[in-house]
Amino acid sequence: MTSSSPLLPSTTAVVPIANVETNTTTKKQYLCLFSVITAGLLDDDLGSDEQEITEMINLVIDVDQKRMVALHRQYIRPLHIDNLTDESKEASGVDENLLFTSDIDIEDALRKFDTFLRSQYLHPDFNVNFTFVCENCLYLRQCIHPESIKKGTMPLPSYYWSYFDLRHEFEHMYTTTECHNIKEMLEIDETDYCMRHVRNMELIIYQMLNDGHRFEKPEYIMTNLQQGLCSLEDNIEESTVVRARGLPWQCTDQDVAKFFRGLDIEKGGVALCLSSQGRRNGEALVRFVTAEHRELALRRHKHHIGQRYIEVYKASGRDFLNVAG
Repeated sequence: MTSSSPLLPSTTAVVPIANVETNTTTKKQYLCLFSVITAGLLDDDLGSDEQEITEMINLVIDVDQKRMVALHRQYIRPLHIDNLTDESKEASGVDENLLFTSDIDIEDALRKFDTFLRSQYLHPDFNVNFTFVCENCLYLRQCIHPESIKKGTMPLPSYYWSYFDLRHEFEHMYTTTECHNIKEMLEIDETDYCMRHVRNMELIIYQMLNDGHRFEKPEYIMTNLQQGLCSLEDNIEESTVVRARGLPWQCTDQDVAKFFRGLDIEKGGVALCLSSQGRRNGEALVRFVTAEHRELALRRHKHHIGQRYIEVYKASGRDFLNVAG
């Protein structure tokens, strides 16, 4: 699709759905291929520069019929910039004029898509199995969830809290570790980055479904920080801990968890550091569930809480125990 495509940012293209059954014992399964781009870095660096989301595409597949049933695409007006860099425009294919004349902000986009799902009887409230599919975790964990917290949007609907990671599903299906990104799974000549991305995913999923793959076990995103205790005898995995510096002095463990929203923190995994006078000193040790989530946390180095930028560094299990044990 080129920049002259009739699918304008706020335009919704829909293939009507007939005879949707909402009271069957077996829920009909739909996969929603989800892609976003930001005003900054793309691909494996998506979200690491804290740039705002500028485009969101949702392409819905009927798993039984192996066909697309709906497409919803929106340009989202950024609040903190007035233009795109030449590099960003070239990489994304975004029409800058359409972007900055859009009347849709991120909250509008979330609400419009939810309303669209209801109008098409695709919403989980209609007793259907509706799950996002992303190329990897960055689209939800590093973009949608952090931005929704920063901008204080409406609470994210339930379907934003679980997803299938297409890379993981592909590797499991074909027992390979050679798949690093969409380009290595499939290549389509398409100048529009976001549309090319979901179309690539669509064809890959059709092939996986035809080969007998079942999308059954989505990955879940932590909704709330769980409280817990640890002792000095606990065995803390070294590769799961970070130190956050520059926190506001009134910051609570829940505030720290909000800064890392989208990533999964271990139960009782936030330890606020105290000065020799027993006051909070603007630092915290945070323990994540996996090394992968710790690596994603490190990409939030110099992201912001309000006007303050927060430094994020590697720390050890012993560092965590010295504070929390």
